[in-house]
Amino acid sequence: MLADYRAKGGRIRQREAPDPFSSSSLVAPVSASTGGRTLLKTDSEDEKTGKLNDVNWAPKLDCLNPVNHQRLCVLFSSSSAQSNNAPNPCVSPWIVTMEFYGKNDLSLGVFLERYCFRPSYQCPSMYCETPMVHHIRRFVHGSGCVQIVLKELDSPVPGYQHTILNYSWCRVCKQVTPVVPLSNDSWSMSFAKYLELRFYGHQYTRRANAEPCGHSIHKDYHQYFSYNQMVASFSYTSVRLLEICLPRPKIFIRNLGPSKANMQQDLKDFSLKVTQVYLAIDDRLTSLKTDTFSKTREEKMEDLFAQKDMEEAELRSCMEKLQARLQACGVDSPQQVQAVLESLVMKKQSLCEMLQSWNGRLQDLFQQEKGRKRLSVPPSPGRHRQTTEENKSALESSPRNPSPVVQNGDKEDRHLCTLPSTSSFLLPSPGDPASDPFTPGPSFTEQDSLSLPEDVFDGHLLGSTDSQVKEKSTMKAILANFLPGNSYNPIPFPFDPDKHYLMYEHERVPIAVCEREPSSIIAFALSCKEYKTALDDFSKASNTGGDETPVVTSAGESRTKSSPARPSESVSSQHSRSSMDSDPLKDADLSDKQKKQTMNPHVELQFSDANAKFYCRVYYAEEFHQMREQIMESSEEDFVRSLSHCVNWQARGGKSGAVFYATEDDRFILKQMPRLEVQSFLDFAPHYFTYITGAVQQKRPTALAKILGVYRIGYKNSQNNTEKKLDLLVMENLFYGRKMAQVFDLKGSLRNRNVKTDSGKESCEVVLLDENLLKLIHDNPLYIRSHCKAILRAAIHSDAYFLSSHLIIDYSLLVGRDDATDQLVVGIIDYIRTFTWDKRLEMVVKSTGILGGQGKMPTVVSPELYRARFCEAMDKYFLMVPDHWTSLGINC
Repeated sequence: MLADYRAKGGRIRQREAPDPFSSSSLVAPVSASTGGRTLLKTDSEDEKTGKLNDVNWAPKLDCLNPVNHQRLCVLFSSSSAQSNNAPNPCVSPWIVTMEFYGKNDLSLGVFLERYCFRPSYQCPSMYCETPMVHHIRRFVHGSGCVQIVLKELDSPVPGYQHTILNYSWCRVCKQVTPVVPLSNDSWSMSFAKYLELRFYGHQYTRRANAEPCGHSIHKDYHQYFSYNQMVASFSYTSVRLLEICLPRPKIFIRNLGPSKANMQQDLKDFSLKVTQVYLAIDDRLTSLKTDTFSKTREEKMEDLFAQKDMEEAELRSCMEKLQARLQACGVDSPQQVQAVLESLVMKKQSLCEMLQSWNGRLQDLFQQEKGRKRLSVPPSPGRHRQTTEENKSALESSPRNPSPVVQNGDKEDRHLCTLPSTSSFLLPSPGDPASDPFTPGPSFTEQDSLSLPEDVFDGHLLGSTDSQVKEKSTMKAILANFLPGNSYNPIPFPFDPDKHYLMYEHERVPIAVCEREPSSIIAFALSCKEYKTALDDFSKASNTGGDETPVVTSAGESRTKSSPARPSESVSSQHSRSSMDSDPLKDADLSDKQKKQTMNPHVELQFSDANAKFYCRVYYAEEFHQMREQIMESSEEDFVRSLSHCVNWQARGGKSGAVFYATEDDRFILKQMPRLEVQSFLDFAPHYFTYITGAVQQKRPTALAKILGVYRIGYKNSQNNTEKKLDLLVMENLFYGRKMAQVFDLKGSLRNRNVKTDSGKESCEVVLLDENLLKLIHDNPLYIRSHCKAILRAAIHSDAYFLSSHLIIDYSLLVGRDDATDQLVVGIIDYIRTFTWDKRLEMVVKSTGILGGQGKMPTVVSPELYRARFCEAMDKYFLMVPDHWTSLGINC
């Protein structure tokens, strides 16, 4: 008993003990009584309690004294499927403390006569007109439930008029005891003591029976009491007590890595692509080789053939090393397989870069050969000048820049873009103030930051030079279509058009961007060097008073004090440095402008290859980065790896119609955000960061499913003519590593909160709603222990108060039942939507009943009303089961 008390017993509040839940002003000042105590108090209540304690300190109870256990606490409820209250119970579950032969107790005979056999007894609910014979009453305590069901017989038992009869039936061996009248001693027995025997007297068996039956008379037998034509059945059933699992304070990512078999197949496919690429290069070189070459030209061609063979041999050697590393990887070493995968991604990038470089060289050879053939024909007046101009224009209009020759495996410049190669000579000198390349462009206004610019992929964010080149390229491409044989067809990349390896040098993890996987665009943005530079600038600005805070600008260049932009880079970070003009007349204007700029916490990144342009806006980049450092046990690199791949995720049962994605490792969920939600989040985010980090640092319980980032992404692929723009929210997957039997999305409302499901398919396939839950818990309630109830109630009340204080509505509690561990995994989601004018109008219209709803309160109500309804409903959905320690101190 002492061990049981130490494990589950009540606790007495220590004198002058600080309340961890009232230390923050964000905690709800909501009282919640459990067993005679208050979970959450305001500061004034704590002061009042402290003064009372100083005057009169309540005496402590000895929880192991048998005198203090002469009572029984039960959870009582009454319900009927035929009642007007259905699916709600007629008598909501509440805890009754019955003192043996004292308060709230009565004899077994009186209970039977008054509440079972009295014809005039009706359901205490004023809305229920269903007879008690159709009701089910439950008394729950500990790990058991005593259920009372009434049934009316066609005729009474002959010979026993106006007498209470008693008999039992064993549900295991089907034996039936003789029918005997209820004795006076049994009639006078305490009803609370009778229930206690049913809950704890499992060792008692039948004393005299013709056939042996060793089953428990209180656990395995159904006991029947009859009077005239009415029979009351008392049966004991075990209840399943579920544990509540709130979102973990720290998020952990299990690095499972790819499967070894998939990696072997990927290596084999890549080896085949290498062969195809260099065979194509060999064919192009052979087609350009003629007998009329000069000696110098012949030597150059031989050098190109030699370089091709050398590059292919080096790639083959690297492939063999990767194959050997993969073979050496053990089954329990996913990190090693992951390292092989990242090395393979880098080799794919190298292959694309080499092919890019070869296309440039082959195009030069093609143009030179075309010019040589034209020179061999006597030119007409002006012909020679035209040819020279065409050669120059063809080089400028090349979709890819020539890259330097790779020698001995050295890396060539990966930072490819559509700028002409001559642009590097047009940069102004550092000492020329009139042509300072770091002059900040006009900054985005708040309205601009809410919507992706329509021409974001039309070159305006890549600088005016790029726009001019695009104009020239387009014109030259049109002219080239009318000139047969006047253009060079580059060797296509060996990968799918929506897969992009020709990207920017990574800072954290090598990432291949896939258009079908939006999270890969985010992962690449978080991994690139410019993002790291922007974070460093944020950190420096916070340390120096905000003089260099990166801000979003409309100029398509990377402009920071510590990282000047290079025109050859295909990734540009959209932020600028602040600078003070020495003119005192402009100080005030510049000060206001800089103050406005330093308030913008977002970072915009762009990256591209020869076929596609990508865009990613990282909202609150520094704040989310700092929050992830505090709430993640895993590294930022693991976060990027998790986002590198995702799949479409179907959430059946929801009504938002939003697009969902799940990362391939199932750790994070990406949800599409409407524009109004983006605006709501921009206003709400600073308070969210403070609340979450405070809860983790102060170890306060919170049920909020953590949001780890909000992004706006977009891309445009000129090869397959695809484009997309999305606002995405990245949040933790509450059910990570679990298999849920049932999933519920609960708001506390009963208006249109029912999902029609096929029979037998109510498991994890469909997300069920409030009315579905009420129907299910009529027969299978969700029972939890007292400490789980205390933590859940504290978390929900605190979170709901925080959300309502910032006018957030429409949030819901996501609940998953894990039958393997008997756990309920819970978390509050969708806490972005604010109570705006459109939601207010929706509430008014639905409240009038014009649109139906059967008189039920609309789902969308004011924040305070939504909070009160939400907390009340969650309190009813999860039922605390008392035990023999209940009411002895603090039950948590």
